[in-house]
Amino acid sequence: MGVKMVGARVKRVEDPRLLRGEGAFVDDIDLPGVLHMAVLRSPHAHARVLSVDVGPARELRGVVDAFSAADLGPDPAAIPVLFPVETSRDMPQYALARDAVRYVGEGVAVVVAESRHVAEDALELIEVEYEVLDAVVDSAAAIKPGAPVLHAAAPDNMGARLVYSVGDVHSAFEKADRVVKDRLDMQRYTGIPLETRGVAATRDAVTGEMTIWASNQWPHILRGIVAGILGMPERSVRVITPDVGGGFGTKAEVYPEDVLVPFAASRLDRPVKWIEDRNEHFLTLVHSREQTHELEFAFDADRRITGLRATLITDIGAYQRTLAVINSSLAGTSIAGVYDIPNVHVEVICAATNKSPASPYRGAGAPESAFARERLMDIAARELDIDRAELRRRNLIKPEQMPYDTGMASVEAAVILDSGDFPAALDAALKMVDYDGFAEKQRTARADGRLIGLGICVYHQLSGTGPFEGASVRVDPSGQVTVNSGAAPQGQGTGTMLAQIVADELQVDYESIKVVFGDTGRIGFGIGTFASRNAVMSGTSVLMASKKVREKAMELAAHMLEANVNDLVLEEGYVQVKGSPQSRLSLTEIAAGAAPGGSRPPGMEPDLESVQYFENHAAPYSFGIHIAEAEVDRNTGLVEISRYVVVNDAGVIINPMVAEGQIAGGVAQGLGGALMEELVYDAEGQPQSASFMDYILPGSLDVPEIEVGHLHSPSPLNPLGVKGMGEGGAIGGHSAVANAVADAIEHLGVRVTKTPLKPSVVWELMESAGQQGQ
Repeated sequence: MGVKMVGARVKRVEDPRLLRGEGAFVDDIDLPGVLHMAVLRSPHAHARVLSVDVGPARELRGVVDAFSAADLGPDPAAIPVLFPVETSRDMPQYALARDAVRYVGEGVAVVVAESRHVAEDALELIEVEYEVLDAVVDSAAAIKPGAPVLHAAAPDNMGARLVYSVGDVHSAFEKADRVVKDRLDMQRYTGIPLETRGVAATRDAVTGEMTIWASNQWPHILRGIVAGILGMPERSVRVITPDVGGGFGTKAEVYPEDVLVPFAASRLDRPVKWIEDRNEHFLTLVHSREQTHELEFAFDADRRITGLRATLITDIGAYQRTLAVINSSLAGTSIAGVYDIPNVHVEVICAATNKSPASPYRGAGAPESAFARERLMDIAARELDIDRAELRRRNLIKPEQMPYDTGMASVEAAVILDSGDFPAALDAALKMVDYDGFAEKQRTARADGRLIGLGICVYHQLSGTGPFEGASVRVDPSGQVTVNSGAAPQGQGTGTMLAQIVADELQVDYESIKVVFGDTGRIGFGIGTFASRNAVMSGTSVLMASKKVREKAMELAAHMLEANVNDLVLEEGYVQVKGSPQSRLSLTEIAAGAAPGGSRPPGMEPDLESVQYFENHAAPYSFGIHIAEAEVDRNTGLVEISRYVVVNDAGVIINPMVAEGQIAGGVAQGLGGALMEELVYDAEGQPQSASFMDYILPGSLDVPEIEVGHLHSPSPLNPLGVKGMGEGGAIGGHSAVANAVADAIEHLGVRVTKTPLKPSVVWELMESAGQQGQ
């Protein structure tokens, strides 16, 4: 050892096994006698369910069972809402549709058979009588009088209304020297994990324990909710998340299938498995991002923003499930960004439509608000005839104002910016991209008939949300170190990061440490992986447990060596007396001494292990500056991102290589949202982009090399000084790319106010500019 591991750029310990094809995902779980489940899904966006007859399906050879909502009991529990607000209306979703279906793809009945293909064949035999109703797919139209009503408890289709207000906004706008406003729209899109969702379950005939394997981001929460819905004691349910092939927030949700699979396994007393196909993924995975923003800034004569006023309409889809208002709340409380705006008033309306329910996807509300704010900043700079970077610089919160309390709180945490130097980050990013030289570069390109633009996004990111996370660290009598964490990562490199933390404390090789995640049977309490919380919450709980193990090891070594603990030092896996290298014990010998029957001092508990929970409600905020350069093809509207620069501040970075990988992945998703990805519905609520033929993702040739610079302002909110940063790329990427495209074409006389900026959209904008000039 000798080298401090926290901060070291070391290779990920997770990768070799996965590269050898030795991953174990839900579909790799081979349960003897397993049955396969398929779900009959509604072909209608809105309809009453008059009758469901599963009898004909049961007659098909190979079918073991078929059931509908009627078989779930007379009063089944709905999937609960975890963060309700005072204005929340009752829009519950059940495991299967009861009185009505409210989006295409909603489950109506289930078949369980000896094989998946037999189960799917049997779905066609189920007889369902529907009364088709009018659908509403536009969020603004949904909340107008006369719109089709989705839920009796919300006749205006408002699932909730959130209001956030600080200062005197009315006065700020009355006294303003200039007001700039616009409507800015972001489309509906979502995360596309390589592994679709999957659930397998079996009940132990002896203990009665139900074991569930799920491609999921929060096993402990899933255990509690599923146990509650099925009426089982929580101790009788064990949830394991094996390898998870991507999640991005879309798997931090409780879906109907999470309940249906264990219900079927319990009903039949046989193992049951369900693996989502890609069409089901597009139809039923939680969607995100769709939001309209009526946003306005009040400026004084020095071009400082004195007031911000906004109305946001969030399309929440057909139901409110576990994380119903998270996107809306985080968008509303983050729309001011890291700008010093003393007067803010934001109203957020959660509008129900006949689409798949919405829930967090990487960034959760922050990409939406950042797009509206940063797009309007560029629009304002153009209208006020001021340089866009200078306009941002004048309004950024200064270092001496930190910590900066915005006076607002989301449903997750108070919005208090804990640390950072935002002007320094902006200046560093501008220098990296040679901002001062870009104007001439752009003029030269235009003279050559080329359209190039540069886009800036300044953003912040809520991270490390509580209320707690747990971890155990154990050194067994053979000297092997094992970590059990309540986290449930899906590719973030968390295992490497936690191993680095433990390696520093116990002075062992980080590659020798076994890190285990996502098993409610291994650690009593946990929350999971979302909201960029692993470094903050899991990292701190592991640090706490490692320190306790180290303290016990030193105390035990002092007893075994007959020395004073203050005279000992731990290095390279050995505890030795200072200045006497011959008087030493290996960590293996100490762990053996800690075992029952070993050589322990009086009163010391056996085993070299500690279980610790880091409890914290104060969430640190990371931030960054993204700058993109784009070129637009004048003839086709095709956009190429030619350069991309990031300056990121996530406090203390445990592994820079892992951090930069997270930034790159997020940027790719933000770029995809800005230019390509869109979940489209027609007027009747029929999905028009339910396959990769119609839903385009960025490929390797679409994403440029990403240049990353780091600033480090340690957070005072945890002992590691870390801030989560896994979502920043997706937050900054969408806005920076959209602003770059706008900068390339707005001199033609058009205004970019919505995404995605597909080639056809950009081409039509340029054509409209030409027609206006005729």
